[in-house]
Amino acid sequence: MTGSGLRSQLSRWRDLNGSGWLFLRFLAVGGLNTVFGYACYAGFVLLGAPLWLAVAGATGLGLLFNFMSYGGLVFGRTSLVLLPRFLAFYVFISLANYALLKLLETLGLGPLVSQALLLPFLAGAGFVVMRKFVFRKEPPQPASTPAQKW
Repeated sequence: MTGSGLRSQLSRWRDLNGSGWLFLRFLAVGGLNTVFGYACYAGFVLLGAPLWLAVAGATGLGLLFNFMSYGGLVFGRTSLVLLPRFLAFYVFISLANYALLKLLETLGLGPLVSQALLLPFLAGAGFVVMRKFVFRKEPPQPASTPAQKW
């Protein structure tokens, strides 16, 4: 492939609504969110919090941080009006993850291998659901026109 052919292919890939670059940003922000969540958990533990508080506190802070980071850095929308959809997404993906882990357990796979196998599918599903449901761009509303006089 020539240099111009490669540039053309890259340009086409990038111009598909930026989907490829958007997904890469999504993955990078996922890494950032993981580090933040672990740091919160570690902070609670090191401060002597009981385990339930460390988990609950890190989860709560992580949810808010994840909402702002995915919304702002990936999808460009951080309105708090979207927070209920984001929370619904997290409940959905957590339940799906649990159900799939239990299914793989019945097939004889351990929890670590199972989670490793599910990770790419959960990341892909998370991206699609966040893009199409949580942070979707609302279609522009038609301007209201005053009632016509007859």
